[in-house]
Amino acid sequence: MDNQDLHFVRNPDFIFRKIVEETILVPVYQDVADMDAIYSLNELGAFIWECLATPLEMSKLEGNILDAFDADPSKVSEDLIHFLDEMEAIGAVTRVEA
Repeated sequence: MDNQDLHFVRNPDFIFRKIVEETILVPVYQDVADMDAIYSLNELGAFIWECLATPLEMSKLEGNILDAFDADPSKVSEDLIHFLDEMEAIGAVTRVEA
């Protein structure tokens, strides 16, 4: 399957909070936060996380990023794949059927 056809959605078991200048993700298992596994997101990571409130395909995510940020399209694609791979590895996002 082509990466552009993949849909991703965030895991509802992760709490997303903006605290002062920092944005964090905290996994919650059985209503208990895992404070040893707090992930800090930069501005772009937080933007992507917010976009993934509903399943979204890779091409739409790239378009949203390019609309919101002044960035090189090839770099956006590369960075987005890397970010989603990392988020998928920790269970923060999952691939879903279109």
